[in-house]
Amino acid sequence: MRSIAVSLVASLFLSLPLFASPEAWQALPAPLKAELEGVAISLYELGPDGGEVALSRGNLTETTPLRIASVTKTFVAATALRLVEDGKLDLMKPMTTYVDKAFTDILREDGYDVDAITVKHLMSHTGGLTDHAQTKTFFDIIIKDPSHVWTREQALRGAVDWSEPKGAPGEKFSYSDTGYILLGHIIEKLTGKPLAAAVRLQLGLDQIGMPDTYWELAEENEDAAKRRAHQMLDGMDTYGWSATLDHYGGGGLVSSTRDMARFFQALFSGKVFRKPETLNLMLSNEGLPADSPYRLGIFVKEEKGVTYYEHSGFWGTVVLYVPSSGRTLSGAVLDQAHFKMMRQGLMEVVASGQ
Repeated sequence: MRSIAVSLVASLFLSLPLFASPEAWQALPAPLKAELEGVAISLYELGPDGGEVALSRGNLTETTPLRIASVTKTFVAATALRLVEDGKLDLMKPMTTYVDKAFTDILREDGYDVDAITVKHLMSHTGGLTDHAQTKTFFDIIIKDPSHVWTREQALRGAVDWSEPKGAPGEKFSYSDTGYILLGHIIEKLTGKPLAAAVRLQLGLDQIGMPDTYWELAEENEDAAKRRAHQMLDGMDTYGWSATLDHYGGGGLVSSTRDMARFFQALFSGKVFRKPETLNLMLSNEGLPADSPYRLGIFVKEEKGVTYYEHSGFWGTVVLYVPSSGRTLSGAVLDQAHFKMMRQGLMEVVASGQ
């Protein structure tokens, strides 16, 4: 049943100009309606010519603001690359060049060779840093007290106390929110601005046109904040969980499927960076482990011979760009349990080559 439904989602997404009305829902094939019954889902496509396709179901539309979690990393990495363009940041320098000694001293306690970890290592998840956000202790603290206010220092301390280094710098890919917390700190130091303000200014988010997008706790967007979705995890409504648990660069942004697509479309069509070679740098695997799927803030993957650039977020969000067609696809579900099905549907679209 699931494979049938996924294929039908893909075919509908390819063919329908808009799929949101109750009448259209009733016209769906029975197997698909059974699979999607009760699933709040938003799929959105933006073509190179500006054409849009939206599919939505439940209390979720292409303009519903959600916490996008790790999709934020693409925004943060792109901001760092803008600083490279301006000559303010050197990716090959050790992170100790830019990071406060108080933070590097915490990492030294756990045996990290912080003088050998470069900024590029942080951006590509190849610095050997653990991921504090994937430890049992991190989640235990959140479940016990969802309102707990996290600081950047607490997260780094957790990385040291709750886990061990994942390898030598440059040895292998190992995904790390901890590394992006440090990258966010670097951006703040070099720009003299809070991370949210630096990202917005350096990437020109206002010019792109992203009305549903803001950085929680750091930016005001009353309209979007009032509409922010209640995202579910294992039967728990996470709406009231402190945004500080994912705030300092590994996550932090609230956005919508439409806004995520608009940013990816602008980024990968050459409208964010000032120099074409910067986008090439972002997507290059030069100097990275041969088997790494990650570049600088973005996954580069292939589905049945079709290359695409992707990032997803923990709560159930994903956005991807297909360079061969110039199309951007994004998706979100309100319940994380439905994320796999949604992403499989998007992969059907990518593989179709249409």
